[in-house]
Amino acid sequence: MTKALRSLRSFLAVLAVGLLFVLGSLRLRLYVVPAAFLFPERRFALISHYMKWMSRNIFRLISLGGARIRRTGRIPTETPVIVVANHQSLLDICQATLLADPFVPAFVTRRRYGRFVPLVSASVRMLGSPLIDPKGDPRGALETIRKTVRELPHGILIFPEGHRTRDGEVQAFRAGGLHVLLADRPTPVYVVVNEGSWRVRRLADTLFNLPLVDAWSEVLGPFEPPSDPKQIAPFVKSLREAVVTRLREIRAGGGRLSEEAAGR
Repeated sequence: MTKALRSLRSFLAVLAVGLLFVLGSLRLRLYVVPAAFLFPERRFALISHYMKWMSRNIFRLISLGGARIRRTGRIPTETPVIVVANHQSLLDICQATLLADPFVPAFVTRRRYGRFVPLVSASVRMLGSPLIDPKGDPRGALETIRKTVRELPHGILIFPEGHRTRDGEVQAFRAGGLHVLLADRPTPVYVVVNEGSWRVRRLADTLFNLPLVDAWSEVLGPFEPPSDPKQIAPFVKSLREAVVTRLREIRAGGGRLSEEAAGR
């Protein structure tokens, strides 16, 4: 297939995802949000089912555009957990959504995503995600995370790098929020290793580049956090080292998913 045809295939798939967002927005506004208002005890189940439905269909469509999407493992969210992941692209949240079972964890996100972002804003509010401004109000950000984690029944996802990588390498962990989570409410930690999607780190990058995506996500853990607060910093460092080591193994060809596991 020529480069032009691959680019066209990618572009049409992205257009299809845009149409899915329109349909998904209708489903969210006309069914999920009203149902959660009427049956608040089912809020987490409703938004989790919706986000998993959206994520599966996004992956189906971008796979038609040439992307390969694979994942392995499970994040058990019947009880609170902390999920730590490296951040390569917008696909990482969809991968974590499908790896989490049965509920989608809340995720630490910037305040600007809390309003006027189609699908995203309503979803993060329903999940109870902490909305923070780490640059404008760093102390307030940590307090928001601390308050939120005490209330969440199904865990929280954090990207300690703070932003998406430009080259696929794991950046330094900005570990303030993670330290707060571990110190305030020690819970089992799961690590999600993401690889293969950094070339489409932004939405605009996906238009003609879906064939470049060979996304792999894998769950490691659980890791038990230390009870001694003095050991939290070394523990966080060990989590980053686990991601770096596993990425190195994947890139060396170790442990790639079989075709049978693709799209699981």
